[in-house]
Amino acid sequence: MLRDHEIERDDSEQVLVMAASVRTGSINQALDRYIAEELRSDGAAVGVVDLAEFAMPLYDGDLEARDGVPVAARELAEWFGGAEVLVIVSPEYNGAFPPLLKNTIDWATRTDPSVLAHLRVLLASVSPGRGGGARAVVMTRTWMANIGVAVAEMSLSVGSAELTATGAIANLDPTELSAFVVQTRQTEPTVS
Repeated sequence: MLRDHEIERDDSEQVLVMAASVRTGSINQALDRYIAEELRSDGAAVGVVDLAEFAMPLYDGDLEARDGVPVAARELAEWFGGAEVLVIVSPEYNGAFPPLLKNTIDWATRTDPSVLAHLRVLLASVSPGRGGGARAVVMTRTWMANIGVAVAEMSLSVGSAELTATGAIANLDPTELSAFVVQTRQTEPTVS
C-alpha cells in the first residue's frame, strides 16, 4: 500500500486545481496556489489536488489484473466525478507533459474511461524558460482530445518565471491570470 491515510475533501468543491508536480519548491505548485487563490477570491469552491497524497505505481496491466485499481486512483476519480472544472498546472519535461500526469490520468480512467468527460479542463504551465511550458500545454491538449476531453481555448503559459524569496512568481501577469480563471465560470462548450 502506498499510503496509509484517507484524503479529506469537501464534496462542495466544484473546481479542482491540480499541479502535475510533487517536487519541493515546484514553480508549478506555486502557480497552482495562485490559481486556487484567484478562484477563491472570486467565490469559487476550490479543491487543490496534491498528487503526493495520491501516490500510485506506474500503470501496468499485469499489476492491475493482479491487484486491481489502487485506492488512490479510485478516490481521485471520485473527486473528479464530483467536480465541474479541472485546472491542470503542468511542468514541461523534455518538451512534453510529465510522466506523473500521464500515470495519474491512466490510473483514474481505469475506474471509468469517461471519468473526465464531464469536466471543463483548463491548462496552465510556468517555467524559467521563455516558452513557459507551452509545448507541454499543446501536448496535453492533444492528449486530452484523444481521450475525449474538451479543453478551454485559452491556456496560461508563464515564461521566464522564477520564484522570489517570498514565494511569489516573478513575471506572472495578474490580468492574464484573471482572464484565464474566468473560464471556470463559462458555461458554453469548451474546445479541444
